[in-house]
Amino acid sequence: MNNNSLFYNHIEENDINRQVINEIAKYAEENRHQQIYLLTAPLGEKYHYQYEKDVIVILSPKHKIIFLDLSNNGKDFEIFYEDFVEDLNSISDKYNYKEHIGRPRDWKREITAKEVINTEFDVDDLFEKHKLSNDLQRKCELLISLLIGSINDIEKIGAEVPATLLEKVKRNIILFDGDQTRFIYKDFHNKTVAIQGLSGTGKTELLLHKLKELYISDDNSKIFFTCHNIALANTLKERIPSFFNFMKVEKQIEWNSRLWVDRAWGTQKDKNSGLYSYLCHFYNVPFLRYSPITDYERIFNQVFEHINQIEEDEFEFAFDYILIDERQDFPKVFFELCEKIAREKVYVAGDIFQDIFENTKDTELEVDVILNRCYRTDPRTLMFAHAIGMGLFEEKKLNWFEDKYWEAIGYNMTRHKGRELHLSREPIRRFEDLDLSNTQSMIIEGQGSTHTTHILRILKNIQSENPTVSPSDIAIIILDDNRRIYEYIDSLCYSINEQLGWKVNRAYESKTKEENSLYITNPNNVKGLEFPFVICVTAYIKDSYRYRNILYTMLTRSFIQSYLLVENNHGLKFQQEGLETINEKRYIKTIEPTGEEKEEIRKTLITLHSESSMSYKEFLNLIFRELKIKTSCREKLEKALLQAEIEKFDKDKTIKFINANKEFYCK
Repeated sequence: MNNNSLFYNHIEENDINRQVINEIAKYAEENRHQQIYLLTAPLGEKYHYQYEKDVIVILSPKHKIIFLDLSNNGKDFEIFYEDFVEDLNSISDKYNYKEHIGRPRDWKREITAKEVINTEFDVDDLFEKHKLSNDLQRKCELLISLLIGSINDIEKIGAEVPATLLEKVKRNIILFDGDQTRFIYKDFHNKTVAIQGLSGTGKTELLLHKLKELYISDDNSKIFFTCHNIALANTLKERIPSFFNFMKVEKQIEWNSRLWVDRAWGTQKDKNSGLYSYLCHFYNVPFLRYSPITDYERIFNQVFEHINQIEEDEFEFAFDYILIDERQDFPKVFFELCEKIAREKVYVAGDIFQDIFENTKDTELEVDVILNRCYRTDPRTLMFAHAIGMGLFEEKKLNWFEDKYWEAIGYNMTRHKGRELHLSREPIRRFEDLDLSNTQSMIIEGQGSTHTTHILRILKNIQSENPTVSPSDIAIIILDDNRRIYEYIDSLCYSINEQLGWKVNRAYESKTKEENSLYITNPNNVKGLEFPFVICVTAYIKDSYRYRNILYTMLTRSFIQSYLLVENNHGLKFQQEGLETINEKRYIKTIEPTGEEKEEIRKTLITLHSESSMSYKEFLNLIFRELKIKTSCREKLEKALLQAEIEKFDKDKTIKFINANKEFYCK
């Protein structure tokens, strides 16, 4: 089996095609950076052809669309080719591509190729022979996107080759990779099909495509699409009609009779307000409200036990398909229940490595498809963000993973003498076509860089190098958590407005993105957003896990360039040296902890997780008790801590501050 995530074969093997497919699969394994799809008809469409068992259609960006005749039957092969091209043109017309790329007579001769298999067949020669010139590659990629169902908004991206780096990234053609295509179109044998990946790997988008495939394939199917978060459920509910319109789904959405989209719990009054609500009504199970002792584990166990008592001949399936986002938020029994009540399949998507102090669980890796290619962030930025977040450039690491977990989040590992370890990532398609050798995706600057005049200089440079940049392409994120940052933001906003004439959106107040306005915020209002340029500002690189996790998350919000501006140079040298290695060698250079050090990290994380649900007051009270601070002076110390430049939940510095100052507050 080929495990290259850029190779996808959608052809049912037979005696005629098997050897050729194997040779192409072998080539794909040896050329792992080349995206290759094998098919005999457009994916996700209704088309089938009489001669298709004797043909292989090869799609690979930068190469012509190659039609291989396996049986040397000229007449039938020519009919197949003409029908295929005609249907491709119909799909092009359906999604308004034709206005941009023209009719087949404009591209058929230059972008397609016909070949007959013979004894001298060689895959290397085939691809070499059918390489496309630069001016035709974009048009070919648009045709490939139609054939694999990875439909782009042609009005936004256009067919013309973009001129600037910013435009190239913004108008990049999105093609599903092999793993993504596999999830949407492969017929998995198991009833529950699970995908998992890093943030930015497109999981929710894939669930929407899967939903579309299921919805149009059976007019009588009942489908429930659910998740834990009510805000995400509402967003999905709003998004599905426009997604179906974009994908030209001709069937009407029959809400709450064929398709339900809502959170997992719901209310007793409205049976359609959540999956649990519906099941209680469908199977006549008493509804339980949320309480400190009533959680997902209890309610889904309750329904599962009830259903298991129903006689087999009286049992009815509640749905045909269930789709679940945010897998990590649910207990095991929830998935067992879904598998029981779904007639056909359960599709599950989950996040992996949501924060840098995540505990690894073997069960997280037991999935059908792992998406380890992050399409939002430049691999160099992603590597640096992981490294600074986990302390990989420093002597004392904050977290460490087992080999299989490193691999699951997309790293290749090579070990060297003295426990030196190199962690690298494969390039992603969004950037591999661009010459980024002279462009730094990640920039760190030290003392003096946080001054308003310097940030204005950076903004002017971005504007100068990217003439089409809009203020809304840039976010400034202040990483620290104290009152002084708001005075700093006031000063910054005034200068940006006065010197650049740009509007500034204070997102910590507006809570939303605004057109043509620079986005400035603390770290609390950035989740789910991405910008071409992100400027992170901080007083110094702190050691607390919470801070490092914020730093990691914020740096990965950019898809072209991230800046890290640090006022205090303490500890900056290691990070700058680590970044230099990433830029020069394209890998993270780190020292693997000893077994004893790994055990210490593990114990620290266990303690950390037990503290993570505490409020700040509970956190302080725990320390006050440890230090035996009198109750009468705790309030004064708490106020002093809030005024101090100490990160909340930084236990070491909080203890140090209390010990240094308690004599002044505890008289």
